[in-house]
Amino acid sequence: MDSTTAPRRGRRPGARDTRGEIIAAAGQLFADEPFDRVSLRAVARRAGVDPALVHHYFSGKAELFLTAVADVPADPAEVFGVLDELPAQECGAGLVLAFTAVWDQPGRDGRFTGFVTTMMSSPDLTAGAREFITTQIGARVTALADPAERELRATLAVSQMLGMAMLRYTVKVEPIASMERTRLADVYGPTFQHYLVGRLSASELRNSSPASRR
Repeated sequence: MDSTTAPRRGRRPGARDTRGEIIAAAGQLFADEPFDRVSLRAVARRAGVDPALVHHYFSGKAELFLTAVADVPADPAEVFGVLDELPAQECGAGLVLAFTAVWDQPGRDGRFTGFVTTMMSSPDLTAGAREFITTQIGARVTALADPAERELRATLAVSQMLGMAMLRYTVKVEPIASMERTRLADVYGPTFQHYLVGRLSASELRNSSPASRR
């Protein structure tokens, strides 16, 4: 590689905004390629920095993706990692609290709407968002679901999560928009819990009734 184009190693001298350059490069790449096709090395090359610097500023591709497209530095693994400490019967409410902990933080008003708008602005970004939701959020939720129809359960839970977020952050329908997070977890939690481990259809209910088992 030509020494004039090789990325420099270690921290860059001077007042250059290296983190900002990495975010800008990532934003360009995520706009052109689906989430799964963008590597951190490719981001480093586009930014002209050593790949180690990308790891220095970001825990991984998921956090970089959220930062680049929504200006929300959050790592889904860390956000949903709190669910590992909860009893299984509380995971529904825990999902609500984990999700809203990201988007309810001071200074993030409008970020969810901006994220959705950006994701819908081009087919590649929409595909990237679908990949991100499937691999970074759906996979986490799948791990909480009953093994029976696990993928369907996770999809239903994520759809409920996005619907709740649209009402709260984008359309701002009251009383959902201004409801305390703990109250939101109280009212939405049972629905999430049902999707994770409950019976999914009326036929299942009928088949499980005492009369049907005689």
